[in-house]
Amino acid sequence: MHRLVFSAWLCLAAAATAQEQVGADYSGSYLCKTIASGGVAPGNGDAWRAATFNVTDEAYVIKVTDTHKTLALSYRDTKARVYTVGIKQFGTQEKVQNCFGRSPDTGGAEVASIDGDMNCIYFATDYIFDFKLMRFQIMFRGGYMDPDGGNRDTPFVSVGKCEKID
Repeated sequence: MHRLVFSAWLCLAAAATAQEQVGADYSGSYLCKTIASGGVAPGNGDAWRAATFNVTDEAYVIKVTDTHKTLALSYRDTKARVYTVGIKQFGTQEKVQNCFGRSPDTGGAEVASIDGDMNCIYFATDYIFDFKLMRFQIMFRGGYMDPDGGNRDTPFVSVGKCEKID
């Protein structure tokens, strides 16, 4: 009898272990406030100069939505959750724009994450969020690298902190 009970317990324990583990759910809305930004800006003529940008009142609302899909990763036992990540500047009437993830195994506007670290791109801007550490980084590539040389946009890197608002 003890062997039967032990065998049944062992089967149940093995089945529980075999269940898929999925990363924590980071869906929700976040307010991400920029704390510093620097890059390059047009100078005189064709010259570019180092620049520090004013980030007073610069913030973004980030809407992270769980798609209820998962993605198996070859380097982890835990499956990644798949999200859509919508971004808009705080205080504007613009629509939330979905960011495009970098994983070839997700749909265009989907981002996979196990641990709250999410990377995506929208209109020459790279967004990196870590919703576990509640930090973000933005990199805009426009301007300086433009092949025709006439684009005077200012490439920059900004960093900041996030807080969950729902």
